[in-house]
Amino acid sequence: MMNKNRNLTLPRMLTALAVMLGLNLPAHAGPATLPSIADKTPLRMPAEAQARPAFLARALRHFEQGPQVIGELQQGLFCSRKNDIVWNPKSADVLLPTSALSARFRQELQAQGYPVPAARPEILFPERPEDIAQADPNRSGQANLQVGVVVTQLQTNLCMKGGNAWTGEAYIRLDWQLFAPEQRKVIYRGSSEGVFRSGSTGFEGASPQVPVEAFAVAVRNLLADPAFALAVQTPYERAAAALPPPRTERQPPGAVVEIDNRAPDRPGSEMSKVIGELRTAVVTVFSERSSGTGFYIGGSGWLLTNHHVIGDARVVRVRLPSGRELMAEVVRSDVARDVALLKTAPPGVRPLPLRMSEPGIGEDVYALGSPLGDAFNTTLTRGILSGVRTVRDLDFLQSDVAILPGSSGGPLLDKSGQVIGITVAGLGAKGLAGMNFFIPVGSALQRLNLQLQDRPSSQAPQSSPSRSSP
Repeated sequence: MMNKNRNLTLPRMLTALAVMLGLNLPAHAGPATLPSIADKTPLRMPAEAQARPAFLARALRHFEQGPQVIGELQQGLFCSRKNDIVWNPKSADVLLPTSALSARFRQELQAQGYPVPAARPEILFPERPEDIAQADPNRSGQANLQVGVVVTQLQTNLCMKGGNAWTGEAYIRLDWQLFAPEQRKVIYRGSSEGVFRSGSTGFEGASPQVPVEAFAVAVRNLLADPAFALAVQTPYERAAAALPPPRTERQPPGAVVEIDNRAPDRPGSEMSKVIGELRTAVVTVFSERSSGTGFYIGGSGWLLTNHHVIGDARVVRVRLPSGRELMAEVVRSDVARDVALLKTAPPGVRPLPLRMSEPGIGEDVYALGSPLGDAFNTTLTRGILSGVRTVRDLDFLQSDVAILPGSSGGPLLDKSGQVIGITVAGLGAKGLAGMNFFIPVGSALQRLNLQLQDRPSSQAPQSSPSRSSP
């Protein structure tokens, strides 16, 4: 008897849905033909990556002028044709409700290890100003990245088989933007597509879930884009945001500092023949809050590292591979480029030669650093130069050479042992192969106002008596 009542109400439910969706009752179009879209594998965010929470802040739908048929509404056990599905503001609210899109976007990010904003407490009656701020979804804080999406195309065929059971298929195309509120700047633009087919498996509910499932596929395809994974990581803006506002802009570099640049001892040599001497010039840098890597340039005690390694410190401690420690003065740094120049007493080691010519794509490269602290200092890894990328208006070298936390500030070398870049960010620790980034050494020298004075390789660097810091 209950099943009979359900069958009696089915046509009325479909008619009500047809009115809600704005369907054309005189049926004339056939079912939509969906394109074939490959499901991509999302890139999982490494646990140690410096990623900012992101949430779906805006979801817009694009509508053409006039009626736009996007598929077919069907009913019954064999999914017989009922009506056309027309895309308009009313149908969009039923097929792709904003609340469902926001919740599904958050769910997909969490599944791939992306941080999301903490859930707000339920406040029925805001009594204090802070309660109002917490209840307002638009007041999400400067630390959270805001995601916007535009639904540019939707095609779907839906079948209501009885009661509240839905099956069907859907295709969706989305345009994405990622907005950093503290910069008031869109830091990523991209698009993704998704196709979902339920098969014989149905969804229970008063409204069809199939288009939202296609949206979820498109979100996973977005997360397969390495550029999106990189955009949500903000080591540079975090360092800048921790400083007073005037220091977030490019710093005046000060007077020119001349650096004597030694040519490689054996140009064209294999790395295995020069690595022993190269390691002596790479140090572990210790600040109050963290450690990283640095390396000597010139024979007078000059060191290069990342700004985020030394932070606000004016003096840091460096440890050579021999175990000897020296105090280093922070001479200057550039927050936006994330580079810093340090100075110690002349250490009596051969500095690393700097290469100013552009490296070639596919060239063998090597990274030296102190991953996971000083216990693994001067760890050498090998890869190839994958490309030159522009991220947030800054140039970076991209390579698949492996790096880990603690390698920041270390040198990227060519096979002759010449420095071509400085390690700054890596996404490759957990499956994102090829997504490690390095500051071109020429850009670092320019931002720090350093001028090279070339000298032959046979000239020995200035030495000084060994001494340890207190």
